[in-house]
Amino acid sequence: MKIKELTLYTDKFTAQKEFFENTLGFIVHQEEHDRFWIQIGWTKFCFQRSQESYAYHYCFLIPGNKLQEALKWVQSKVDIVETADNENVVFFDSWNAHAFYFYDAAGNIAECIVRHDLQLESNSPFSIADFLCVNEIGLGTDDIAKTNQELENQLGTRFWKGDNERFATNGSQEGLFLLPNYRIKEIWFPSDIAIKPNPVAGIVENEGRSYNFQYRNAEVKAKRAYPSLEAYWQDFQHKYPEYKQLEIPPSYHFCDNKKDADECAELVRDSVKQATTHSLFFLEINNEKLPFAGDLAIVTDWDGNPVAVTRTTKVEIVQFKDITPAYAFTEGEGDKSLAYWQEVHWAYYTRELHAYNSTPTVDMELVCEYFETIWRR
Repeated sequence: MKIKELTLYTDKFTAQKEFFENTLGFIVHQEEHDRFWIQIGWTKFCFQRSQESYAYHYCFLIPGNKLQEALKWVQSKVDIVETADNENVVFFDSWNAHAFYFYDAAGNIAECIVRHDLQLESNSPFSIADFLCVNEIGLGTDDIAKTNQELENQLGTRFWKGDNERFATNGSQEGLFLLPNYRIKEIWFPSDIAIKPNPVAGIVENEGRSYNFQYRNAEVKAKRAYPSLEAYWQDFQHKYPEYKQLEIPPSYHFCDNKKDADECAELVRDSVKQATTHSLFFLEINNEKLPFAGDLAIVTDWDGNPVAVTRTTKVEIVQFKDITPAYAFTEGEGDKSLAYWQEVHWAYYTRELHAYNSTPTVDMELVCEYFETIWRR
């Protein structure tokens, strides 16, 4: 397993950015005002601004013959965290690995590790280029067996070493999820940082396939990451050969903002949201065809990543005032109530129609499209 992308959350965004850029000397890329990333070998390492404070354990892999050079290089920039035995470097016999630790600007405990079994070496003086990847990320849990099973089921990764009571690992020596039971193992070695089920997101590559994953509220959620919609559609056709002769259908995301679009995509993926509602006026003024029963579509998140294939089952034209509680429940958003449906859709149509100098009315006609999720990855 390789960690290809990793996102951690911090309330010390500016300090963290300055730490990686000025203290360690990485090139920092800022995508938005609340997100930056650095490239660590094959890992895109991202930090997202957060209102809440989180403390993590993560680890960088370095060449096996560069331990002392790496220690000296890092030590010239930050303090090394000593163990209880006043050691700078620790040897993990069962892992055949040496490691040392330091804190970043957000108070996370960072580790540099040499995994001798990988037999990675460098012939050049140690530099930033010798940070080969993010090699470990800690996922605090109170049920190791459950979290490990979720990783195995959704990412295809495997239990590596440890036990289901106190501490385990999932993945491979190229990339590991650390799974400590925070009710027993309470702090990250060799710090006093409390282990918690803090949120993590990213992309991992396992056995030639990539997966987007999130760890939130002590639950793993993952889906296959595809390089293109065409690759996603081909995978679908391989699974369902009866669609082999069809061209790739239209793709779309819901809503007009990332948060709602991503949430709705997940609801479709989980077969909770099984309807969507278009403004007939909007479709007509933009010369968009009405949906028909039997239509296929690829639902994506805000960023265009495919999450599900849907098939339209029924289409009705209904006035806003005539939307029923049963239909609102089928749309599956929020608490699934009619009141919630009316509130969020009225706000959405207000924004959508504003560009056309129009406003929603209770008599406006809506195109109610029922669908079923027939594939999700």
